[in-house]
Amino acid sequence: MNILDLIFPKRCLGCGRIGLPAGKAGKYFCDTCRFSVKFIAQNEAICPVCEKPAIDGATHPGCQTKYSLDGLTSFFRYDGIIRKAVKALKYRYVSDLAHEFISLIPSYRINELTKLRSYKASLAPIPLHPSRFRFRGFNQAEILGKLVSKRLNIPMQTDRLKRIKKITPQVEMKHREDRLKNMIGVFATNNLALRQSSGQAILLFDDVFTTGATMRSAANVLKREGAKFVWAVTMAR
Repeated sequence: MNILDLIFPKRCLGCGRIGLPAGKAGKYFCDTCRFSVKFIAQNEAICPVCEKPAIDGATHPGCQTKYSLDGLTSFFRYDGIIRKAVKALKYRYVSDLAHEFISLIPSYRINELTKLRSYKASLAPIPLHPSRFRFRGFNQAEILGKLVSKRLNIPMQTDRLKRIKKITPQVEMKHREDRLKNMIGVFATNNLALRQSSGQAILLFDDVFTTGATMRSAANVLKREGAKFVWAVTMAR
């Protein structure tokens, strides 16, 4: 426990418990609430294109195109304490909960992704628009992605993808069709970075997969510029 834990004690995002009465530093995920976390089992994986059940999250052959995502891995269901964690990290700027959040990912789920090492994989977080980044001061996907890349023992590259168009936040779009249209022309690539990593796999990382519009748009741009394999990875779905 350090002095900041005494002055600004952490409260569990689930039950609000501080944890200090027991003489321990508070946690964002207390021992009780950690058991309420809902994991997405391997047999609950979906195709990132049609969003129907798919073996290991691989894109269905009938859904696969030259520029589509090759698959999707999501660790948690987007509800309960996981939803609160994502919102706290993204909107309340509670950036120091990232380590606890990543620690919830079971080792066996990380091991499922290590098979992509044969592709010389690296991780690329979904970027924020520069104006949004200046307002927040950080990119939650980059913070979480860095920790995931360490657990996978692969490099993270933040220079592969950039946002060139400012849009209405996806969470404010009520309809799926509007979200899909909203993502058209949003991303561009750093061509040099892609050329230098030609033939490698890209694990495209974000916090939440909802309609998949953001991930599919980013994958389309990456593949058009030379990426050979793009697999989506998100904390929640």
